Amino acid sequence: MGICSSDVVHLTPEQKLHDKKLDEKLRDDNRNESLVHKLLLLGAGESGKSTLYKQMTTIYGKGFNEDERKKYRPIVHANTISAMQILCRASDNLARKGRKNGDKSLQCCQMEEEKAIKCKESILSLKPLDDPLTETICEEMKIIWADPHIKNTFLHRGKYSLPDSADYFFGRLDATWKTDYIPNLQDVYRARVRTTGILEQKYLHNESQFNLFDVGGQRNERKKWIHLFENVTAVIFVVSLSGYDQLLYEDKHTNRMDESLRLFDEICNLRWFTKTNMILFLNKKDIFEKKLHDSPLTVCFPDYKGDGGFESASKFIREKFEEKNRVSRKQIYTHVTNATDTNNVLVVFNTCQDIIIRKSLEQAGLLMN
Repeated sequence: MGICSSDVVHLTPEQKLHDKKLDEKLRDDNRNESLVHKLLLLGAGESGKSTLYKQMTTIYGKGFNEDERKKYRPIVHANTISAMQILCRASDNLARKGRKNGDKSLQCCQMEEEKAIKCKESILSLKPLDDPLTETICEEMKIIWADPHIKNTFLHRGKYSLPDSADYFFGRLDATWKTDYIPNLQDVYRARVRTTGILEQKYLHNESQFNLFDVGGQRNERKKWIHLFENVTAVIFVVSLSGYDQLLYEDKHTNRMDESLRLFDEICNLRWFTKTNMILFLNKKDIFEKKLHDSPLTVCFPDYKGDGGFESASKFIREKFEEKNRVSRKQIYTHVTNATDTNNVLVVFNTCQDIIIRKSLEQAGLLMN
C-alpha cells in the first residue's frame, strides 16, 4: 500500500512576480468596474423621465446648441395646437356630461361667447403635425384661453388627458409664432415627444462614468425594459406627483398614480434588482402644489387624512411608494423634484450619484461600511 502525500510547489521569482501582477490587475479591474455605473430611468408615461434626460444632456453632456433647439420649433408648435384642441373638445364633452347628470360645474365648461366659439372651430380644423403656428392662430388661441368656460374646463383637467405643459405653452403664444423664434431651454424641456426605443447618454461625475438609459414609459414600450436589467447599478424610478387626479394617456380608465404605484411595486421587487440601488423621484412638485388648491388628494387616496398642504400630501405619497418595498435591507432613496428646474435637478442628481458611488465601492470591497 502506498502513502498519499502532496508536494510543496515552489514558485520561481518570475512566477511570483507574474502572480503579483495578476492580483494587482484583478484589483484594478474590480475598481474600474466599480467606477462605471449603469442607471435606468424608469416610470409610467408622462412622469417626466425624458425631461430629466434632457437636463442631464444640459448639465453633463453637450447641451442644446442653437441648431438643436431650432429642431424643437415644430414640436412646440404641434404641442401647442394639440393641447388647445384637447381643451376645446373637453369643453364640449364635459358640458355634455354635465347636462346629462345635472352637474352644474361641468355645464359651465360650455363656451357661449360667439367670437370664442368661432376661434374654437378654426383651431379644431388644424392638423398639429402639418400646420405651424401663425400670428392669426395664436391670437385665436389667446381668445379661447381667456374664455372663463375654457378656464373652468382647465380646472377639470383630471377628467381628461391634457399635457402638463399646456398652460406653459399657452403663455408663450406671443413668441412662438414669430419667424425668428428659437426655442429656449425651458421650451425644449417642456416639449413633449413620445419616447420610443432606448436612449443612452454617458457622462462623468467625480471621475466615475455613468451610463444613463431612458426608455418609453407607455405600456407598449415596457417590453423593451427587460433587455436592460442586467448589471444595473441603480434604478431611478420617476413618478408624476401631479398625476394623482389624471388618467393614463393609453387607458382612459386607469389613474396615473395608481399605475405608477403598481409599476413601482413590480420593479422594486424584481429578482434582478434585489441588490440594486433604488432611487425614487417624486416629480412635478410645482404642478402638484398648484393642483392641491383645486383638486384634493382624496380623489385618488380616500384614506388620506392630512391637512391638504404640499408637505403633508407629498409625505403621504412618499410613504405609499416606500411601503411597496418587500426586499429586506433595501433602502429607497426618495427625492421630491421638479425636472424643469435645472438647479433642483443638479443638486438632487449630485446627491444621488455620490450615494451610488459610495454603495458601489462598498459592494466591490473597496470601501468600509
